[in-house]
Amino acid sequence: MGKVKKYRFLLITLAVLAAAVVIALAAVIANYSRNQSFTTVGTISDGSGGAIVTWQNNKGIYVQHIDSSGKLLWLQGGLPVSEGTGTIISSMVLSQAGFSMVSDGSGGAIIAWAGESAASAKISNMDNFNPLNIYVQRIGSDGVLMWPDTAVAAGDNWQIVAAGDGSAVIAWDNFKPHSMALRDDYLCLQKFAPDGTRLWGNNGLTLITSSPFQTSASGNVDRSLPTYTGTHDIVSDGAGGVVVIWDEERGNGANQAYAQRVDSQGNPAWSGNTLVGNGTYQSHSLLTDGSGGAFLTLQAYNQGVTFRVQVGHDGGLLGVTQYYPYSAGDGSGGSINCRIQLVQPNAGSGTIYDTLYVQRLDAAGSPVWPEKQVISSRLGYEIINLQCTADGSGGVLMCWQLVKGETARGVIYVQKTDASGNLLFGTTGINVFGSASTWQWCNTVSDGDGGLFVTAPTNSNKIFIQHIGSNGSRLWGTGIRLDK
Repeated sequence: MGKVKKYRFLLITLAVLAAAVVIALAAVIANYSRNQSFTTVGTISDGSGGAIVTWQNNKGIYVQHIDSSGKLLWLQGGLPVSEGTGTIISSMVLSQAGFSMVSDGSGGAIIAWAGESAASAKISNMDNFNPLNIYVQRIGSDGVLMWPDTAVAAGDNWQIVAAGDGSAVIAWDNFKPHSMALRDDYLCLQKFAPDGTRLWGNNGLTLITSSPFQTSASGNVDRSLPTYTGTHDIVSDGAGGVVVIWDEERGNGANQAYAQRVDSQGNPAWSGNTLVGNGTYQSHSLLTDGSGGAFLTLQAYNQGVTFRVQVGHDGGLLGVTQYYPYSAGDGSGGSINCRIQLVQPNAGSGTIYDTLYVQRLDAAGSPVWPEKQVISSRLGYEIINLQCTADGSGGVLMCWQLVKGETARGVIYVQKTDASGNLLFGTTGINVFGSASTWQWCNTVSDGDGGLFVTAPTNSNKIFIQHIGSNGSRLWGTGIRLDK
């Protein structure tokens, strides 16, 4: 198993910077796409009607393959991918820093993670601010670990994407600490062959660097601008390379987002970096267009605005559209958009409910059917962790948790619409695991046949998976436990 580095204190300083965003209303035609980065449990399709599930606990990171009939195919209790590193000390000091997982295209998975140990957790210890060792491993369809068990990089904020035929590309921030809370950031990428060979040099390639911090004779610390902030995202370009997006601090309270395509040989493919947005971003994600370009979904920080930019294969901007954070393509160039809104049925009553709405738009951005209410929460409850997945027939599967108060635990429900907007799973949706038990989180992936796999940990960190059929049936009873 991979060796892991020392704990560090994960200190994040957020600068709230306002920036104006001009929105051009147009068609929404792509799924909202997030890199498959997880903190507790993650699920991907195996391409054959089953799923591959990875989870993390205080013993390490484990992976399991379950086929369409519910049979566990790999090691009982889960195949260990990394060593455990002790208990979680606090919400700021983690035994491991999450993981990313993609399909290898052959019934297996490629997983990336960073490791820490409990050797030191004192805030004053500079070791807590050092880069983490990052590992990448391929698990074959037979459950065999295929790649060398060594760290491939050091840093954080890593994402991995499949590059075809068992290869993969990883991007990470290869930062260098300047002092405790200050660091110099370097956006690096590496490509792995199907056998794990590093194709872009032993240390990868550096796409962009930050301006280094400098300490003056008087003791003041500053850096020149513009500079890379350490925030980025990647997506496959469909030809063995990737499209990369990153943020730059420009000064005077302004940030900008840029994109560049890196081809299969590790060379920048566009003549210059493409400006794709003005503003400070809470998050961004990408979806390939299959032709060397990408749809870049940017969420402006503290503005409640999400928009999407389409970049062509040559780096040219092709359009800007308003976008919903919970959206799925309808398979015909349009989209099905979901949103949660606080609703007060009676003015002045003090009673406020979370209400989930859904609407389908055509390729021109016009409503196919009017927005309709899916569910309204009961008094004191909230709808959280909403996930929307296209059903492949013009409809959408919506999964959410209904929680009470400030708890992060709740019952998990799923609802489905058809192409005409009819709710197919009753008026309240289906209780995924069929009980009043509460769950910490949920992760979903399509089964490829109009249904959904839902994976979730219990309050005691037991990992379960449920298969919801296209007709709303719970195919695996009350769920199958994976970690036992």
